[in-house]
Amino acid sequence: MAVVRARAALAQAELELAKVESSALIARREWKGLAMDNPATDKNEKPNPLVLYEPQIKKARADVAAAGAALNQAELDLQRTRIYAPFDCRVRSERVEAGQYVRAGSSVAVLAGTETAEIVVPLSLEELQWLRIPRQGAEDKGSPATVKITVGRQSFSRQGRVVRSLGEVDPKGRMARVVVAVDDPYYLNTRRNNNEPDLEMGMFVEVTFYGKVLSGVFPVPANALRENNTVWVVNGEDRLNIRPVTVVRRKQESVIISDGLKEGERLVLTSISGAAEGMKLRLLDEGEGL
Repeated sequence: MAVVRARAALAQAELELAKVESSALIARREWKGLAMDNPATDKNEKPNPLVLYEPQIKKARADVAAAGAALNQAELDLQRTRIYAPFDCRVRSERVEAGQYVRAGSSVAVLAGTETAEIVVPLSLEELQWLRIPRQGAEDKGSPATVKITVGRQSFSRQGRVVRSLGEVDPKGRMARVVVAVDDPYYLNTRRNNNEPDLEMGMFVEVTFYGKVLSGVFPVPANALRENNTVWVVNGEDRLNIRPVTVVRRKQESVIISDGLKEGERLVLTSISGAAEGMKLRLLDEGEGL
């Protein structure tokens, strides 16, 4: 509204200037006509400036300049009411209305970046050792991750990467938290495939990490691990061998063993009452655990 009023004031000032200049032109012609009709008039005599509207022209021009300055100031004020974010984003919420006065430091909106989506994943301290987590100032890339989105009966996957750790442990759950970043979550710069949904804020997702690769290890069912980190091995004479092993990682349904087993050895998976070293065993079904 201020810009519209300023433009109207400028147009009015320009109109008044045009009227005054027109009146001044007519007055100059009339003065010259009177001088020619009256021979006694001194040809070198100058007319009064008021007769030729010179002060009126100066005032009208000053009014036009003032109106132009007011319009420039109104346009500058309007430009300053536009808020530009230093990054590509979407507006999550607004806290300002038209015509409202905003003071310096006031919160007017909440923005969400569209270049990268970040997912905070809680992990146990034991699991952190298997991931590559970039440290501040380092150029190492974090472990890759797959973010699974389920919509109805369909599942979609997006590729991400560990970018940092929040550097604190939850005092209640004793879980650390790492951040997984997914580029272009809204497909603004990449092509969307198979009607994939946007990775929107607040969605529930499933994250699979690809950590360090272990060589020379054996994943075995969790129930194969006995007390004191031992396993029951069936030797070549079908006798029980209670063998200590080194467990490098425990999962919900399996454990990973680094030392104590050899490739091709058979493990006892069932419970045996009174198990002892060297006990004679009988296979229930060839090829299956005991």
